[in-house]
Amino acid sequence: MSYRLADVAELPGSHESLITIVHPLRAVDIVGAVLDPYQTTNDSIENLTPDIRRDELLEQISRGERLLFDASGASPGIFRQRTADPRYLIDGLPPRLVRSLEAYWNGSPKGGAASGAGVARHSDSLAPSAGAAYTPPPVTPARDNEPGLRTLDLAYYWPDGTGVAGAPYAVEGVSDTLTGKLDGQGQAHVSGLKDPVVDVRFGPPAPDGELGILRRQLQAQLDGIIQREKREASKLEAGTADLSVAENAGVHFANGFRGLWDSAVGFVTTALAVGNLNPLAYYNRAVKAAWMATLDGSDQDWVDDFKARFDESNKQALVAALGFDPDDITREQLAEAYEITSLLLDDAESRDMLGRFAVDYTQAQDSTELSYMAGGLVFETVLTIVLAAATLGPGAALSAPRHMGKLKPLGEPLRKLANRLKVKQQTRYRRSVKADGRCEATCGQRPEGFELKTRSLASRRLVVTNLKQARAALAASRRRLVARGGFTPKYTQEELTLLASRGLDDDRFIVRFIESRHVDRGGELDGQLGRAGTDGQVRYWATTLDQVEPSDTCPRLIAQQLGVEYDPGASYRLAIIDREVASQKAGARTLIPTFDNLKGFVRENIDGYADRDSLLDEVMTPGYQERYRKLVEGMGSDEWKSRKNRERYLAEQGLDEKEQDKFEARLDIQKNTGANQHFLGNGLTRHRNLSSENQTVFGAVETFTLEKNPLTFRAMTNGGRGGPEAYVELVDLTPIEFGD
Repeated sequence: MSYRLADVAELPGSHESLITIVHPLRAVDIVGAVLDPYQTTNDSIENLTPDIRRDELLEQISRGERLLFDASGASPGIFRQRTADPRYLIDGLPPRLVRSLEAYWNGSPKGGAASGAGVARHSDSLAPSAGAAYTPPPVTPARDNEPGLRTLDLAYYWPDGTGVAGAPYAVEGVSDTLTGKLDGQGQAHVSGLKDPVVDVRFGPPAPDGELGILRRQLQAQLDGIIQREKREASKLEAGTADLSVAENAGVHFANGFRGLWDSAVGFVTTALAVGNLNPLAYYNRAVKAAWMATLDGSDQDWVDDFKARFDESNKQALVAALGFDPDDITREQLAEAYEITSLLLDDAESRDMLGRFAVDYTQAQDSTELSYMAGGLVFETVLTIVLAAATLGPGAALSAPRHMGKLKPLGEPLRKLANRLKVKQQTRYRRSVKADGRCEATCGQRPEGFELKTRSLASRRLVVTNLKQARAALAASRRRLVARGGFTPKYTQEELTLLASRGLDDDRFIVRFIESRHVDRGGELDGQLGRAGTDGQVRYWATTLDQVEPSDTCPRLIAQQLGVEYDPGASYRLAIIDREVASQKAGARTLIPTFDNLKGFVRENIDGYADRDSLLDEVMTPGYQERYRKLVEGMGSDEWKSRKNRERYLAEQGLDEKEQDKFEARLDIQKNTGANQHFLGNGLTRHRNLSSENQTVFGAVETFTLEKNPLTFRAMTNGGRGGPEAYVELVDLTPIEFGD
């Protein structure tokens, strides 16, 4: 078929030629296919120039600036009937085209009834109203049929048999089109039909080609985000440019990406990490149960069912955990977010488009950032995008997901596309229906609900194989931290507890936070990782490289995460230690210091405890630890210096001789291991900044190491030169000021 392009200002001189204008939505599809080098079509455009830019032309057509004409009149046009009359102009045309038609009719002697009148703009138009509006005559209410006219009874049902109340309908014949809304039972009696056979539409109109335009609009937003991320990534990569591709890619382990909604961008708010995933898990169960229980019911049925299962208190907990002000979000919006997600995932083209975006987005990041981009809370991604776009007030709170600013523009395109997919799913057409009878249709069933994914722990684990990669990972973390304006926990409280219980099999590198003066104790690089005991052995507390990564190389953030006091006037360094080599060269043994693990260490390595299991069982417990803390915090310098003074102090506290012996045993364990009154016994530190008097927030998995043959930093770092002979890397720490 042959077509012709023209500017909107060049409307045809013949009034009847207006009916050859192809609807812009269909025109975009036709021109797009003709200009697609990978698509074969029999269509041609006679005045198409070879230098035309495809995307620019399609955009001009979608905005109504350029028109496509089909002389045969076979393509979908811009009138509901084959009459160039404003009364039959299709809704939702681009404003530019509408204005040109108005000008044409207002100055045309052939305008007939339309002379001097504007073009109709309806409430469901896809474009904003432009200029003066033509007001069509009101729909004639149902009444007894006039002589020579016909009637038609309509009925539109949900899959469960209840009526689709208030749904729009249209009955179109050769002579005219009658529109209206169904009653509360999903029925209507239409009278005044002139034609014996008509077409019926139940539900909103679904113009051909509209889905394609909405997808292209979303694609434009996605492409814009990718381009911005690539520019940002080029800056972040500067610090790791000297690493090989294999080294860069190996900094983080990331599972195969299965699309934006399966592997997603990892959103973790401080509130969610400090708390736990219970609000989201409960929401998952409630929303999926409500959705599946009402698959055959109405839209309102499923929202009501969800609200019955998920009350206001549940909503408050979930929304706060996601980083929004609970007063800005309603349960209806939570339900809408789930519906949008399910509609998009049920549509293959939308799902593939978003999947490609996920891959491109992660590849656009600094390569060391991949652990933040994989295996995230999949529904949290969609939920936060949609909710951020929905909030009319302050929007995201201070602890809102860190990528929200980048992805918030996707909210409206996602909502528009989902709404159009819903129209496609629900709207039903009945062709060639005989008048003076009854026409029924059943609305399409909603797609099966989407199963919310849980966060992938493995995808956020830092895996490096050498010290160079370890230093690069911290450098990248610092750039990421500065760009995002603050610290965000990498793991939730439940995940930290799980990691502490798993041990250190997956952690080759540990890190020791140390004041610079201790590195050079006795001379340059003559210090050790800890102070040596009377037996010459060194014991020290540390954490893993994976755990300290989100605090990068900022000493203040590291100190807060490890639960130690930070001195702004001091200089700090971070010692990155290869555990495998340390075990061989220094006889190092590292464990996660839980009560049970530390009891085993004391039994094997401290004299006098080999056969005192019952005593260790009494003092190495959470209950006794709390009592020990209170007693220690009440001691003065005299009690620390003299056991006799301590005995007097303990007696004043009501401890008998047996209880005093237990206290002395616990104090001895502290002196030999460093497990002081703040020791939690679960292998985790207490975050100094996030914790409060009434709440303990875990900061990191901690480690305890015994070196039987300790070496100096000079020996461990190969004289500070590094290289294959070194198994410790010293990193200078510089504070970051966030203005908080």
